[in-house]
Amino acid sequence: MAEPASSSVSTLYVGVALAALAPLIDGDALFGAFLGGWLVAATQRHFKAWQRLASMALSVGVGYLFSPVVQPLMPVLSSGAAAFFGALLVIPVSIKVRAWAHAADLHEIIRRIKGR
Repeated sequence: MAEPASSSVSTLYVGVALAALAPLIDGDALFGAFLGGWLVAATQRHFKAWQRLASMALSVGVGYLFSPVVQPLMPVLSSGAAAFFGALLVIPVSIKVRAWAHAADLHEIIRRIKGR
């Protein structure tokens, strides 16, 4: 068992690390991504609880990461709204693209990329 002094020092280090990361996190985007992930998880009634939590975590992460991508495409949106739409749309669009790429042959994919 660890002595109390070492656990206090490790808690201090974790607190300092989190405080150092706090200015780097966009709170609006994180909140928007959380709301979008919650909506995604709430609509998946046929999943088990842990699958819904994993789906929510994945949607929140993707929404937060894609908010800088969505914002220039729709400049009217705030970072929170961009993260919300990113959390809602990126995963389903990615699944559709993956299904199309799996069904298409290499010649058709190259033809679509070239625009012919």
